[in-house]
Amino acid sequence: MHNLPIELVKEIVDNVSDTPDLFHLRAVNSTCRDLVDPSLFHRICIGNSVKSAQNILQIFATPSLAPFIHEVVYDPRENHPFLLLRSSDAEVCCDEIEIAELEEALTETFTSLSNLPNLKSVTLNFWPSFISQSGAETRDHPYWFTSRQLTVLHSVYHAMKNHSSSPSPYPGIRSLTLNNVVLMPTASYDFVRSLTDSPLTHLSISVVSNSELFAWSGSKTLNGSVEALLPVPNDRLTSLEIKSPRGLYHSPSTHFSAHTYPSLRCMVLENIVLDDATSTDGVEEFILRHKNSLKKLEMKSCMSYIQSIATPVRKWATIWERLREELTELEEVVVDDGGCGYAVLNTSEGYIPHSDVAASTPSLLEDDEQSLKDFCECVNARAAGSS
Repeated sequence: MHNLPIELVKEIVDNVSDTPDLFHLRAVNSTCRDLVDPSLFHRICIGNSVKSAQNILQIFATPSLAPFIHEVVYDPRENHPFLLLRSSDAEVCCDEIEIAELEEALTETFTSLSNLPNLKSVTLNFWPSFISQSGAETRDHPYWFTSRQLTVLHSVYHAMKNHSSSPSPYPGIRSLTLNNVVLMPTASYDFVRSLTDSPLTHLSISVVSNSELFAWSGSKTLNGSVEALLPVPNDRLTSLEIKSPRGLYHSPSTHFSAHTYPSLRCMVLENIVLDDATSTDGVEEFILRHKNSLKKLEMKSCMSYIQSIATPVRKWATIWERLREELTELEEVVVDDGGCGYAVLNTSEGYIPHSDVAASTPSLLEDDEQSLKDFCECVNARAAGSS
């Protein structure tokens, strides 16, 4: 390897993707190191442990490595089950000093993101467990899990705020993805509103569902509004995703009326419950306020809320018809094969699908399906005409 032509060494490096192998190549000589570093440090993963946070901080603080970092991912876990632990079942042996040390290490590492000149993307995966200093996975008490979420989020926003106020010519973080968020009261996210010049063009928020929260804590204060995590209105945001992948999400405290993004082109909603009546604070009006810019709308397993069988139903047929008439710039619409349904509020489980709506109103689903079909055909025809 020491005597190989540099072109051949580069080709070898370009065809190696396994991280341990790249580290072995990096150790061969300075030429290999210089060829390996841009790909090896392009994406940095931070584990949920003190050791990992401290090791990554050293990389962030190394001037020769920091410029190579374009993406940071916190606590990636492949095929790992997400399981919240009840307060009464949480491990009483958790060392609060160790937990405090973890939060301190994570804070120092994430606030240092502002020192990475080419960082473009940050993904934060929140799991209700961490790796203790003994190397064991330790399940979290609800308090510590939510506390660590706020700690990491606050640190990232602190880094974005520092970057936006600096004279740096680099644009800063453009994409932020948040997974497994337990939504706290709105006041907990004052740091989001304090970032008045958000650099984000893409924001994806994946929340813990209502049913998971009801089973976990029984605390209504933990069913906060996703609106609290939205950036202040700006013309930079072009893509927004609000998802609840493991069940329905709805919060009565949500107020979307203050949020409009004139450049928004893509909106994705998954398992989101729409209100039973139109409101300036509701999801439906939030979508329509972006009718002049929105090009793609994706709605997966979304639901329309029904207070009871006796109350009037906000039909999906009516919603689809309104979207078809007003979203005149839309070029792509994506909806599940089964369309979108209806939800009720269950006192023990939160918002759940209403399984009897078809039996109580037989023609309802037929009207919904036809209206959705008309909406999709209209959008497809418009897209074909503009191409």
